[in-house]
Amino acid sequence: LACRPKVLIADEPTTALDVTVQAQIFDLMRAVGKETEAAIILITHDMGSVAEMAERVVVMYAGRKIEEGCVDDILARPRHPYTRGLIACVPHLLETVSAERPYLQEIPGMVPPLSDFGFMGCLFAPRCDRVETRCWQEKPKVTQITPSQSAACWNLQEAKVRVDA
Repeated sequence: LACRPKVLIADEPTTALDVTVQAQIFDLMRAVGKETEAAIILITHDMGSVAEMAERVVVMYAGRKIEEGCVDDILARPRHPYTRGLIACVPHLLETVSAERPYLQEIPGMVPPLSDFGFMGCLFAPRCDRVETRCWQEKPKVTQITPSQSAACWNLQEAKVRVDA
């Protein structure tokens, strides 16, 4: 940081830290970013951290960009099934728990092995609840949904999801 970088890359900077230390790390990152005028790239799977720190979000799955947009659009109206799954995995303490909506949700299946990365279809197809034949045969093209949001999926559907950060 002494060299005043133009870009600060933080790869899972708060993993396994308690919320107090997480807050201190984020405060430090904001202060350093402001002082040095550095852009901050936050790499994380923690959607709470995304809600707190990000202005723009790029969601990646198996090395491919699958959705991009401003943080408010992505969190309120995720379009890609994987993005919706990530957001659904955030526990909501005040919601009613049921068989249809367990306290902790998961994205079924496994991330594809590296040997599958040459596959021409959608790499999320084996785990997707909206998969169709086309998904197995052709890589989805990026679709501009709004001026600030795009996603790569053959079955883009608007979904309203509430995220408590």
